Order: sequence, then C-alpha cells, then structure tokens
Amino acid sequence: MEATACTTENLQNNSVTAIVTAMTDNEKHFLPQALYAVLSDEHIDQVIVCFDEKNKSLQSSIRSNFKDARIELLPLPFMNIGAVRNRAIQSVKHSWLAFCDGDDVWMQNKTSQQLQYANKSNLDFVGTGHYLTNEAGQIQTHGLSIFIPMPSSWLVKTEVMKLFPFNESLNRRSDGDWWIRTHEKINKGKYPKILLKYRVRFQSVSMLSRSKKRKVLITQLAQLPLIGQLVKFSTFIIWQSTKRLNYLWLRKWEKQV
Repeated sequence: MEATACTTENLQNNSVTAIVTAMTDNEKHFLPQALYAVLSDEHIDQVIVCFDEKNKSLQSSIRSNFKDARIELLPLPFMNIGAVRNRAIQSVKHSWLAFCDGDDVWMQNKTSQQLQYANKSNLDFVGTGHYLTNEAGQIQTHGLSIFIPMPSSWLVKTEVMKLFPFNESLNRRSDGDWWIRTHEKINKGKYPKILLKYRVRFQSVSMLSRSKKRKVLITQLAQLPLIGQLVKFSTFIIWQSTKRLNYLWLRKWEKQV
C-alpha cells in the first residue's frame, strides 16, 4: 500500500499517525523492533514507513513480516531527513503525528499518554524523556532531555508540522532548527516520563554531530565497572530534578529565531 496525500479537512481527530524513517541500510536490522512497538500503541491508526526506494530488500521484508493494514510504505530517493519527514507529513491522515527513527523503540502506549497530556494541558507539542541504550538495545543511562527532546519522542499536531515544515536544505540538525524557529509560536510541553529508548549507534548519519558524540561517550562510560555506576547515578539525578521543568531556552539561540 503506497502513502497518499490528504487534505487537512479530512484529518481524523482522535488518532495518531506514526512516521517511521529507515533511509539507511543499517537501520533494517532494528526496524522490526521499532515497528512492533509503534503498532502496539493503541492510538496509532496509520504508520508511514519511509525508506530508500533503491532498498528493495527492506521493502520486501516489511511486506512479508508485517500484514498490518495500518502500514503504508513510502519509498523515496535518498535525501536529507527533514525532506523525508516533510514528504511523509503530506500523507498524514490524522490530526496528531509522531516520529520514530527506525532504530529507536517507543515504550508501551507512548503516544496514548502524550495525547492525554496534550489535551489536558492544551498543547500543540509534547516531548518526553528517553533512555540511552547501546546498539544491542540494552539501557545504559538516562538521557537528559533538558533543552530539546529527541525527535522520536515527539507528538505534535499535524497542522503545526504543515505550517512549520523542516528545513530540507540541512543534512543534519533539522530538528534543532525547527525547535528554534517555532519558539513561542506553538505551545510546547514536556511529559515528565521516559517513553523512548534511543539507540546509540556508531554507524549513523548523526555521528558527526557533537550531541551524538556526547551520547556515544556517555554510553561507553556507562558500561565501565566503577565510572559507569557514577554516570548512571548522575544522569538519573539530573533527570529526576529536571523532568517537571519545561524545556530550557539557550541564549545563543536568540540570533536564530
């Protein structure tokens, strides 16, 4: 089933569309786990899987292993992740959408909890906390999630993403650019629970970023006998002390608004 565009007027109000991106061959090993977690979420009624149109084996694997009618395949030429997500957004059928990278894993009923929180707090956007896992998926430490949430933790109104699309010219950090551009233009909130397992991989597109390099270092330190315990305890304390705060704004971002 191929994804098809729809109009804002036709969006259904009580469901969520998941946009799962798996544009690199390295993600195919982790994609089944990501899809199982997404499909188990009770509010997910559409799943758009974005993948490289040249990756015929991935397409075949998805179709043979997942018979769920909610899955729609969206083959695309290889492009920046912001452009990939923008293409998928045009095919969203529901009023809320959530992103999930093909190597990340949602916790149980992630979007269901976020949706309830968003409606209660009148929010356009809800992020959550996250664990950092090693490549095998084993939890190593708490992510801090102080300034900006991981894209795989986002729940956001579809109309917002259509009004403020990602910058397609950026080959990385398009989520950070979006976060800064939408400052005080939409209502953002943090749901004070950890609902994402973020997989730290060495072979990923984001490996060149300083943020990703920090995550790799923290994950490596967390696996050491003595230092690891200190790292795990420190990140737990930081998460506990900041989880109920709204996301903090960095002064250096002012010039980019």
